[in-house]
Amino acid sequence: MRWLLFLLTTLIFAPGVYAEVETKQVIQQQLADGSLDSAENSVEEWVKNEPGNAEAWHTRGVVMAQQAQNAFFSAMSYAGKSVDSFEKAVELAPDSIKYRRALMQFYLMAPSIAGGDDEKALAQIEKMMALDPAQGALAKVGYLRKHEKMTEAESLLEETIAAHPNNADVLLYSGLQKQRAGEFDTALKLFDRAVNGVSDDGSAVSMALYQIGKTAVLAENQIEAGIAALNSYLEEDVTSDNLPEPHWAQFRKAQLLALKGDTETSEQLLAELKGVDDKERKNSWRNKVSNLNTLCYDHQTWRDKAPSLLLKSSG
Repeated sequence: MRWLLFLLTTLIFAPGVYAEVETKQVIQQQLADGSLDSAENSVEEWVKNEPGNAEAWHTRGVVMAQQAQNAFFSAMSYAGKSVDSFEKAVELAPDSIKYRRALMQFYLMAPSIAGGDDEKALAQIEKMMALDPAQGALAKVGYLRKHEKMTEAESLLEETIAAHPNNADVLLYSGLQKQRAGEFDTALKLFDRAVNGVSDDGSAVSMALYQIGKTAVLAENQIEAGIAALNSYLEEDVTSDNLPEPHWAQFRKAQLLALKGDTETSEQLLAELKGVDDKERKNSWRNKVSNLNTLCYDHQTWRDKAPSLLLKSSG
């Protein structure tokens, strides 16, 4: 069921509005606690009470995907409920890039026996391109990468950057690809452009600030620029669910201070993080305090934590 884990790392709850916020928060907490059956009951009640709410159906798709990942005999049944829910969300809100992206990712990642379908994935990508050419192109890049057509993917990404030179989402995506490839200087330049670019909800700009700090850690270079970017990130009101929480930025800052030679301040920051309930960060922290000069290299995805990635993003 590795495809489900990959799928879950791409599905993020977006901030809600009005009465649905509390419902989503309850479900998010239930998933974070591992109370999958409770989350299932909650989301089923939600779609029953609000059958016309696209966000409710999208959330049901995420919950059922999580159930499928943790089930055995009933995994295919839950996968079917997941894709049905994503399809319903798109039916109710056909102009939503978020809902189409989730459905496309399911079609792309799932095996055919569980509802995966390349042709349907491509159809969603075409719809996304009509709604938002930049986001559609990024989805197509992901599709090409999934099928190991790396040359075509790279070519399309370069074309997309040329067509949307100030799009922070495009620049951020490209920067992350370079970061994963170890091309840190190029990644930093792309992230810097993203910070000065345009993002519909502003999250890509904020994420670029964070990634400048993270890349400085990975590269062990541009230390001052990395610290400055993380300070700017920490000054922002980070409320979007797909952004790293402030303690991750503090952790990265501690790493950079250690690289700079300011071990005292670094240790102080790390001490403040001891009480943070974040298993992956704690594991990295344990490695860090064992040797302040040994940096912790955690996952390189935009949303670096699994399987709770569907709830929030990490470092």
